[in-house]
Amino acid sequence: MIASTLIYLNKNQEEVARVTFDDHEVPGWCIRSKAEPSFKRKFAAQREACAVWIREFDPETGKLRPKPQRPESVN
Repeated sequence: MIASTLIYLNKNQEEVARVTFDDHEVPGWCIRSKAEPSFKRKFAAQREACAVWIREFDPETGKLRPKPQRPESVN
């Protein structure tokens, strides 16, 4: 399998993360963020990993965005 690595840079042209294929243990695409080294999820497709990067990470810092708090429902 030919795999590519996508490198994400911030506005200062500093590398903040990579989306790369990892065939260690369970093969899959992973996000390697310098600010979130403990992020260990793997994805079946590169596109899925990139979508998670865009949705869940800050592109300037590489840190996970805080989860939005759901308002408690009032009955």
